Amino acid sequence: MDEHKGTVLIADDEESLRSLLVKVLSKMGYATFTAGNGEEVLNEVGQRELDLLIMDIRMPKLDGMEAFKVLRREYPELPIIMMTAFGSMETTLEVMRLGAFDYLTKPFDVPVVKAVVEKAMSSRRGAAGGEPALAQPWVNAFVGSSPLMQDVFKTIGRVSASDSSVLIQGESGTGKELIARTIHQYSNRKNMPFVSVNCGAVPENLLESEFFGYEKGAFTGANQRKIGKFEYADGGTIFLDEVGEMSPQLQVKLLRVLQEREFQRVGGNENIPVDVRIIAATNKDLRQSIAAKTFRADLFYRLNVVSIQVPRLEQRKEDIQLLASYFRDKYCSKLGKEPKRISPEAMEIIEGYDWPGNVRELENAIEHAVVMGSGRVILPEDLPEDILMYQGKDMPDAGERQETLRDRVKAVEKEAIAQALKKTGGNKLQAAKLLDISRRALQYKIEEYGLEN
Repeated sequence: MDEHKGTVLIADDEESLRSLLVKVLSKMGYATFTAGNGEEVLNEVGQRELDLLIMDIRMPKLDGMEAFKVLRREYPELPIIMMTAFGSMETTLEVMRLGAFDYLTKPFDVPVVKAVVEKAMSSRRGAAGGEPALAQPWVNAFVGSSPLMQDVFKTIGRVSASDSSVLIQGESGTGKELIARTIHQYSNRKNMPFVSVNCGAVPENLLESEFFGYEKGAFTGANQRKIGKFEYADGGTIFLDEVGEMSPQLQVKLLRVLQEREFQRVGGNENIPVDVRIIAATNKDLRQSIAAKTFRADLFYRLNVVSIQVPRLEQRKEDIQLLASYFRDKYCSKLGKEPKRISPEAMEIIEGYDWPGNVRELENAIEHAVVMGSGRVILPEDLPEDILMYQGKDMPDAGERQETLRDRVKAVEKEAIAQALKKTGGNKLQAAKLLDISRRALQYKIEEYGLEN
């Protein structure tokens, strides 16, 4: 259709979502067609000239993931945007690694959809003009569904298939090493070593031999040859944590390894070739270190080919409840404890805390609560004392605390769910229909309010 900007196939088993996207894209000037399952998608793609496919992962008959794999083999140039309401790290990483153009987590805002579609169409037009379209692998790696973490996941997925150096920046406790390990896990080097070195934990006079090893007799006590971390990591990935703590002298030698892809052991003369991918991390602002002449600008640019900025936990508060539940389940299982739920009062304290130690501090707090709590419910008093003291500074005593609108809404919601379960004899599917919510949402609310029998 020449009068249209392009042709888009929208595939989702929810008619309401298909209708919404048809309306949005039609107003943008695109011709649209729809499909309700993976089999219909394959049929439509085989019969039409398409510029873009927007497809849900979970669909009946043939699901979106299976259809996606077929399309990537048979129509590798077709941009595909995947959608899901059940985002997980593994799913996102797999989809983007296989070459999805982008990934949308439901519910999404219409302006976001418009921007992603325009970007995909621009890429399509660029490919038609002779420039190769970029395959963009991607991620949904750890626990987190916030927009900030989705951006991190996408970057991880896009960079995982390459050998480019990556610089991960963020505060302590935000998960920088986990990001590095995830990049390695989804790279072509995944079956080769992942070697981690904390540059801030190794004494400066030992760091060079830690990196490059040494020959017998190189110094007093060197009674035999030692293989360094770079040699161990050959063919794989080396992770340099707290790279900003590295001495200027060692920075020069690291730069040479990056440039020449070879090194010498301490006390040796042999040039040893090495094939490693370098991922570095720091909680410092290296640009400030460059200005202060404590970090080399040329090394920074070698390391900072791709930059990942990891947000503080305080910046993604919408992930706190998800993380808390994940760590609860993890430590109940690890410590042999019976399954627990977190009381609404305890969760309110958890969500209200600033978490200066980021995800690591939250994990430690939940482990503490699992250990200290008795019974099947984590209560406020099971949380670490410093978190309770912080809470006490900002909230009045229970007797003085005024009921908020949120309190009233939650009380009404809890009662409505309890009555629906009673009316249906505990049948969650029927209760969900009665309340006009999904069964998944009902289960979440049942756990939140402690209504599980």
